[in-house]
Amino acid sequence: MELVSLGISLLALAVAALAALKIRKLEFCPEVLGGDVILPRAGRAAGTARLLLPLHFSNAGHAGGIVEWVALRVTFDADAERSILLSPAAEVDMQRFIQARRRLTDDNCIEPFSGFALDARRSISKFILFDVAERPRAAGLRVQPGRYRFELFVKASNARQPKLERSFEHVLEQKHLEDYRDDLAVYLIDYQITLPGVRRALAESEWLPRASAAQSSAS
Repeated sequence: MELVSLGISLLALAVAALAALKIRKLEFCPEVLGGDVILPRAGRAAGTARLLLPLHFSNAGHAGGIVEWVALRVTFDADAERSILLSPAAEVDMQRFIQARRRLTDDNCIEPFSGFALDARRSISKFILFDVAERPRAAGLRVQPGRYRFELFVKASNARQPKLERSFEHVLEQKHLEDYRDDLAVYLIDYQITLPGVRRALAESEWLPRASAAQSSAS
């Protein structure tokens, strides 16, 4: 009798799990993949850094929804007291960005950044420029050699609170800093992103320098 009760309980649990999975698939289920970070050419007048992130948004559900906003928290050398919150400053047209020799201009920045719709079973790649939130009250992001942790938060229409979608780390070396100060764009590549579809989608804009795509910095 106990075995029968146990079997019924397991069957009920399996049915409940299957129903929950089915309901989830019918909902708006946004996800985001990323991990690469670009420091665009600073220019002579730039005292603080802005970060350009290639991000791939996908919706695994069968209902559409809105990605309302994203935010990026940057922590230097695991010191939580030195964490800085960055918000989207603009969406960047990567073709024009490359044509401008990887310098941000009025022609390749679409301001201000706003939320966007994501239809069912669809995906989209965006190149988002992040700057320090609440400027000018907050201090700018000043780069220095060390380990940086990046945490990407997303607020979508299917949730009341923002959700931590991705976290990753990069080491900024002295060579990167020298390149940046010499007005070169710096590329920090997360080689753990191995999904072919994502790489193909991001590669369509050819945002990596062809001559040094396997390196972490480029002109």
